[in-house]
Amino acid sequence: MEKTFYLATRKDREAEANAISEALKTKGWRRTFEWTALDVSDKKHHAKLAQQELDAIKEADILIVLLPGGYGTHVEIGAALALGKHVVLHSPDHNTLNNPYPCVFHYHPGVKLIVSNEIDLDVILDGL
Repeated sequence: MEKTFYLATRKDREAEANAISEALKTKGWRRTFEWTALDVSDKKHHAKLAQQELDAIKEADILIVLLPGGYGTHVEIGAALALGKHVVLHSPDHNTLNNPYPCVFHYHPGVKLIVSNEIDLDVILDGL
């Protein structure tokens, strides 16, 4: 059975997100939504985009979050947790993790928290 993932981060980190996505695809994973290619500047499409993102989280086996994230990143974390999805949260350091304020959902029992300068796919996928 095909394994699926949704990747959440800021729009300005799309190159990094796409690199991780391509690496996961070589391991047999499928990304449920390619939001990085979309132009989000036109607000008339925001409602449709929000629904597409939630649908993609529903379809995914795992949510991978790269901090710092965008404004919707924590909504995506909450949706994934509410749906009982695996959540992997990567932060390059504790400062990024806890600023502008500590978020209790970073420490939710359903979140695998990784604090490391390097993004290691084997660590992300370990135990899944």
